[in-house]
Amino acid sequence: MVTDPIALQGLQEEWAGVRLMRQRMQSLCVTTFADGAISATALPKIVYNLPLLLAFDVLRQVLRQLRNERKFTCPQSQLGSLVEASKAALPWLDWQAVRDGVHRRNGVAHDGELFDSDTCLADITRIEQQLIAWGVIDAA
Repeated sequence: MVTDPIALQGLQEEWAGVRLMRQRMQSLCVTTFADGAISATALPKIVYNLPLLLAFDVLRQVLRQLRNERKFTCPQSQLGSLVEASKAALPWLDWQAVRDGVHRRNGVAHDGELFDSDTCLADITRIEQQLIAWGVIDAA
């Protein structure tokens, strides 16, 4: 769907960073929390909310690129506006679920909310599946 090969490569590299961070965070949590070394309840949430922010940033970059390639129009560059403006123009797998994730992302970024690991991983996976469907990245 993204036609600019340089932009596509950059987006793929960005997503590779999300995959690597998600993998490292999961490994860290399994080894750290399984041993009982850390019992703080907020720390696991913080750990999973970081790659969530990165994943939504990659989605924002993809949508900005698609907007710049005139796949849809949107005068703003904020993630929520881009998702709204692209609803009818792009082939979304589950637009509403992504939109709900954008609200969670905004809660993390703007209000310091923290979501559990399952919620974060589900949102990251949903974005990954969407990027695969659009041909931006390959399946892992």
